[in-house]
Amino acid sequence: MANISIHPPLKGEWKFLRPPGHHLYAFDFVQMDGKRKLSHNSNKLRFYISRIASNRFFCWNKPVFAPIDGKVIRVGNGWKDHEYTNIWKTIQLWYNATYKFKPKEENGRLDIRPNAGNYVMIQAKEGYIVFLAHLRNQSILVTEGEQVRQGQAIGMLGNSGNSTMPHLHINLFDQMDNPFKAEVLPFVFSSYETLDSDGLWVEAKSSIPKAGMFVRFHA
Repeated sequence: MANISIHPPLKGEWKFLRPPGHHLYAFDFVQMDGKRKLSHNSNKLRFYISRIASNRFFCWNKPVFAPIDGKVIRVGNGWKDHEYTNIWKTIQLWYNATYKFKPKEENGRLDIRPNAGNYVMIQAKEGYIVFLAHLRNQSILVTEGEQVRQGQAIGMLGNSGNSTMPHLHINLFDQMDNPFKAEVLPFVFSSYETLDSDGLWVEAKSSIPKAGMFVRFHA
């Protein structure tokens, strides 16, 4: 399945990331301060010597939108958000995700919430599935079987699952009938802006930003 184009799942300015260990087409979004230096309004030393509350991060509880028209095929809710982050919690989450995470089956379905947190999966008429993860607990606004429209609010950004700070994760799967055999698909965003080296916003279409770039999405 080639040339999949989806609408951005967020609005406003974000930093576009692909952390180590992520698939080539699995991405994260965080928001930064006015100087584009910090992702929270706390002293950065608190990450190493104390803790930073999740609600101090700029992207905490920001709305997330459906990137496509489609059917909600899976919703994971009820998973508690991490109330804070620090260096020790980050190491613990990495260790658990790498060495301990084994999804349990509940009612014939794998429970991926320990890793994905609260999530929504939307299937397009073409068959591919958009996966949006780490949403805030009890913020999800859609239900399984519901038809959603592109741009419809589906929940709020949180810090649930294997998440070292509030952020949104997105990727596409080819199917979910057998999650163990699901493949991550390449895709592009229909339109957005990137911040160039001169501090100017440049329009981009049908592409993916480079990791670490600042992007801006419009309604």
